[in-house]
Amino acid sequence: MHTPRTSAPRCQQGLVLFIALIVLVIMTLAGIAMVRSITTSTQVANNLSLRQGTTAAADVALETARQWLINISRATPATLNADSTDNGYSATNTTNPISTTDSTQWRAGSGWVWVANSCTPKPCTPAPMPQATSAAAVANANGFSTAYLIQRSCSNNAAPSPVIDTTAAIGNPCNLVQNDPTQPKIKTPLTVNYLITVRIQGPKNTVSFYQASIN
Repeated sequence: MHTPRTSAPRCQQGLVLFIALIVLVIMTLAGIAMVRSITTSTQVANNLSLRQGTTAAADVALETARQWLINISRATPATLNADSTDNGYSATNTTNPISTTDSTQWRAGSGWVWVANSCTPKPCTPAPMPQATSAAAVANANGFSTAYLIQRSCSNNAAPSPVIDTTAAIGNPCNLVQNDPTQPKIKTPLTVNYLITVRIQGPKNTVSFYQASIN
């Protein structure tokens, strides 16, 4: 007795193509995600590099200004009672050094100076630094140009005076700081506080301001 043979069902036509298209879409999405991840990582790395370069440039300017203050304080401290525009120094702090109309620029007439990047030995020996005509003249190898302004925390161009005679308008009120905060005021000398403002121009047209207070 013959048993009739039944033929195996034929495979659905187009199923392999459908699966291949799904796999292709998945691979495409994975590739796009990988490219975006690499782009984001590159941007983060660039931003970190830009931040580190800005901080390093600011440190050079702050150290230059600090060394100038130290040298002048030891040699001719009386000269700190008057402005020195050639050295980026203001004997008063009555005005904001940053422009109130454009926060990326110095206030007009603030008397800031560019920071020299080439000097021997390091750090740069403070010296009169007339303003350059272009930031490119003082840009370091990484493309950062820095400028600073030192402001003494006093109200006028005169010797600091802890005693103010308001009637005779005599004296120069200053933000005096104790050399040793743990001691009573009568047992420790008072020193003047100085504010150093640094402006950094960097790649990609970036502008940053740093401020430090020393005494």
